[in-house]
Amino acid sequence: MASYDIVVIGTGIIGSFTALHLADAGFKLLVVDRNGLAAGTSRASDGNLLISDKSPGLLFDMTVDSFRHWDAMIAALGNHCEYDRKGATLATLDPRREPGLRRHVEEHARHGIEAGMLKPDDIHRVEPALHPEVAAVGWWPDDRQVQPMLACYQIARHLRARGVAYRLYDELSSIEPSAAGVSLRFRSAPTVACDRLVLCTGVWTPALLAPLGIRLPVLPRKGQICVIERSDLVVRTKIADFAYNDLVEEIDPDDPRPQTAAIVEATRSGTILCGSSRQFVGLDLSVDMDVLARIMRDCVAFVPGLKALRAIRGYAGLRPCVPDGLPVIGAVDAHQRLYVATGHEGTGHGLAGATGAMVAALLAGKGSPFARACDPKRFLQ
Repeated sequence: MASYDIVVIGTGIIGSFTALHLADAGFKLLVVDRNGLAAGTSRASDGNLLISDKSPGLLFDMTVDSFRHWDAMIAALGNHCEYDRKGATLATLDPRREPGLRRHVEEHARHGIEAGMLKPDDIHRVEPALHPEVAAVGWWPDDRQVQPMLACYQIARHLRARGVAYRLYDELSSIEPSAAGVSLRFRSAPTVACDRLVLCTGVWTPALLAPLGIRLPVLPRKGQICVIERSDLVVRTKIADFAYNDLVEEIDPDDPRPQTAAIVEATRSGTILCGSSRQFVGLDLSVDMDVLARIMRDCVAFVPGLKALRAIRGYAGLRPCVPDGLPVIGAVDAHQRLYVATGHEGTGHGLAGATGAMVAALLAGKGSPFARACDPKRFLQ
């Protein structure tokens, strides 16, 4: 029976950064994914790494820390994942929302974030695609974007070259923890033993833990993106309706109605991504054309040039959401053998670096300033 210090389940961005930090800490690893590399939520993400959509607090602090880890990864491994400090603009078409946007910008500036309100003469220099009658615009020049799958592939190539074992396209069928360790059974491959198991499995985490009598309230929150054809339309920043910030923080699992707010950003390939929606409809990954149409109406209001372009496809993903809006990171069993890292909702890429570092610190017996707020025990007691 093969034996490892730690087995990481999941190769999305959370699992990828977790494996990277654990390997750097010297653990012998096996990384497993039933559907191949980055086949879940990360594959359906737009890859935003944002501080602009967060109010000061835990998620804000984790994002600042995560930016540092992203920079370190790129410095060490190179930029093979379209990592781009393109900046973000938060805009409003409603003059009544200008004071709230200004307060948001000023609060970020007080916390050391590079952010400011654009003067009218500067708006279209920074972001020429915005509606000419936009009422107010805040600018965060340090916000970033990454191509999610490429980031996961880059980390996996690096770890494999260092000798980290990967097992893809084989499904975990049972988890058998004990005081001495964990035994893992798979559908088609031999049983594996490990000292500790880390589940970086997003919305699928509750199903893996349920046979053990462990209940975590991680809910799938569906989001959809519309992809727009290549064109001469220039979108320099990640453009977002200031109302998007409120949308992120509204969590009502009993309401299945879609919520939307405009997000528009270009990709290195030349296409434009338009979002965003949030909806509690279980594990449904089907594309809802009515929701896509609503997304496009929102986006055209902020970027009129989109009206002349064609939508070429749409896709959906499932954000792992918890009731209090904070990630769930830490041990979930009495023996401290089973760990989870999930519940990031739509901020997985932005929080991945800090999450991986926290998991590695916990498993190495060190502390983390974020551990208490993210502890799964807040739901297990």
